[in-house]
Amino acid sequence: MSFSNETYIVAANSDQYTISTQSSASSNAVIAKLSPPQNWLPLWKQRLITSEDPLSIHKLASLTFTLSGAGILATAAVRFAMGPTTFAEIPDFLAAPTYVFTASTIIMCLVSIRMSFIHRRYDLTARNAFLGTAASTLFSGFNFLWTSPLGPDVLNNQLVTQACFAVLLLTNIFLILDTCVRVEDAVEGRRDRKEDKEYPGRFFVEAMTYVFPIAWALPFILITGWVDAVLYNREWFFEHCQYIDQQTGVPGMQANLCYLQVMAAFSAAFGSLFVTLRDKKLISKTQEMAGITIFSVPALIWTIWVTQEFTSYMTWD
Repeated sequence: MSFSNETYIVAANSDQYTISTQSSASSNAVIAKLSPPQNWLPLWKQRLITSEDPLSIHKLASLTFTLSGAGILATAAVRFAMGPTTFAEIPDFLAAPTYVFTASTIIMCLVSIRMSFIHRRYDLTARNAFLGTAASTLFSGFNFLWTSPLGPDVLNNQLVTQACFAVLLLTNIFLILDTCVRVEDAVEGRRDRKEDKEYPGRFFVEAMTYVFPIAWALPFILITGWVDAVLYNREWFFEHCQYIDQQTGVPGMQANLCYLQVMAAFSAAFGSLFVTLRDKKLISKTQEMAGITIFSVPALIWTIWVTQEFTSYMTWD
């Protein structure tokens, strides 16, 4: 009887040890998977600093784009917390960041367009998707300057406005519609055949992650171009924003539309960044999808709200 008890105790302890060991191994595996590799910095340096970006022009422009844009949005957040009246006034000290952001947006997008034609020439769907996000970012960068009171007076010239909007609108229409038509190829092109598991609605989820963040901008781009360049002009835009502020009793419509352009540019640009990082095998598919969603969803919600408010006080005759 004593021997039997001892055997039971030993067996029980052995089972507990096995369970504990398995649990520990499982925890270590999860931690190892989530933790970056020990040599992550040299790995990122090796895979990002390549001949695809000679002189690192794209990276330098992206850095100034990010820093200036983040500074503008941080200023907007602080002034929003100070109250509607303060938020509504776009301060003069944002003049330098405004022009740095616009210039870096143009340089970054032009280099990105060049890289897309050269290094993604054999993948038409991916190339056009990258070109679409570059065109969308350019549109937001231009519209940020156009909606800002700090923008140059030359934008008051209706012919200049119409020419700029025409080029940007036609480019966005072609490239975004191309991505929408090739939605199946776009989704399959991002599929990880080694790790992806089939589940109901997988195609829909991935289409919403990879294609919708590009496609949702098109209706708003069309509305913006039609209102600002065809029906009315920049002077009317400023007056209409003041009219909405008076009607609602809450100032800040112009500031909302202006700062929104920075967020929209971030949404498109960082979406491309996360796709590139995964192509370089620096992040997982889950991290890629999460990164795209984190930027695109707030931009979409903000755009819907501002557009609804702006157009609800318009007459379309």
